[in-house]
Amino acid sequence: MKLENEHQNRIIDQTISRRTGYGANDMILGWQSMLTQLIDRLSPYLQPSRIVTFRNLTEDEKQIFKRIVQEVAVPAGAWGIYLSPSARNQMLYTNQGQPVPDAALSSPDSGVILLSCPDSSETIIYALLAHPPHTPAVDVYDKGALLAGYVFETIDGCLAGMSNIVATHLGPAAPHGHQDAPPDAPGRS
Repeated sequence: MKLENEHQNRIIDQTISRRTGYGANDMILGWQSMLTQLIDRLSPYLQPSRIVTFRNLTEDEKQIFKRIVQEVAVPAGAWGIYLSPSARNQMLYTNQGQPVPDAALSSPDSGVILLSCPDSSETIIYALLAHPPHTPAVDVYDKGALLAGYVFETIDGCLAGMSNIVATHLGPAAPHGHQDAPPDAPGRS
């Protein structure tokens, strides 16, 4: 088991080094800054120990959100948001007075989960629930550096592994861990 863990750690280390190098860099600083701004903008709707989302979701997005809140444990000192493809399209296109491009209508993913701590965005967890041929992945950004990257074969595997990732990087969840019901942020979608 120890050799397997060491091998996996080497693969993760090589992946991070290949993607961004070690330590903070301008690309990651910019990306983390953008994610921080998004979280800050949505902070009036975020709730500790919860992942929230927008009011208007498609039926498929509602189903994935229900799975997220059932499977992903969020510690008391953290909060998160599920950014669905339809909400992303509205933010990027509709709210800017542009039509949604055809390519964006058939999303290559089921959305993004962002998690951080209410009092600090030094560490941000970004999970992309990608569809094949892409792979679902979770990246952890810390002070402008890619701290960790996790890749999964399926969205199911990604959601199953999220609680451990969140506990590792943002703290352990309360004993019951999972949310009772999916709250909706009063944002527009």
